[in-house]
Amino acid sequence: MTFGTLDVAVIDPHVRDTQYIYDEIFVAGIYRHPHMKIAPGATLMNVGANIGLFDLWAHREFAPRAIYAYEASPQTYRYLQDNVGRLVDPAITTVHAINRAVASIAGQTLTLHQSPLVSGISTLLDVAQVPWVKQLTDSREIVTHEVKTTTVSHEIAAHHIPRIDLVKIDVEGYFMEVLRGIEPADFAKIQNFVIEVDYAKEAGADAPDVARLLEGHGFMTEFREDLTFYAWRG
Repeated sequence: MTFGTLDVAVIDPHVRDTQYIYDEIFVAGIYRHPHMKIAPGATLMNVGANIGLFDLWAHREFAPRAIYAYEASPQTYRYLQDNVGRLVDPAITTVHAINRAVASIAGQTLTLHQSPLVSGISTLLDVAQVPWVKQLTDSREIVTHEVKTTTVSHEIAAHHIPRIDLVKIDVEGYFMEVLRGIEPADFAKIQNFVIEVDYAKEAGADAPDVARLLEGHGFMTEFREDLTFYAWRG
């Protein structure tokens, strides 16, 4: 499908679903914040990459040196690989596309539940906690994947990353598990976060919990009504 000037490989059958994500990122600019200053040559981490629209936007917006893009679903991951392979200039940005679920503990195997029609609706939260998972399971429409886990700190060590200018997290309610996978010393290497804080009831955590954690590591924070949480160094 074509969105703006991008010829994007899409997994979702309905244009509206990918259009919604494209509009959030490229039109509404949800990953822009006036207090976040990201210079060319930065290093970004994209947790919950889906088909890579954030990576395509960030490549054009920031001209980063490297993006580490994590997508748990092996089905969706193939589309991520295709898009960043075709639409990111490797002379400017190297995208490391990695088929892993980012969690609080590395080396585990978890079950990812995914909608068959909307790739962005997928979660590692427990089946009993999420109504749409139960409904699709009962109707035998659910898609499940056994996925391997990693952590932000494991990836920082594995790739010898000295600094991350932005960590973007969009993991359908699994945000606190991602944050718990960051060792205290590694928070000092991170300059900015943008986090989708959704499924608060199901996750047992909300924006004030995220604020307390990140403010404890020296970040300034802001939470908006569209469920987007921003954190930056003061």
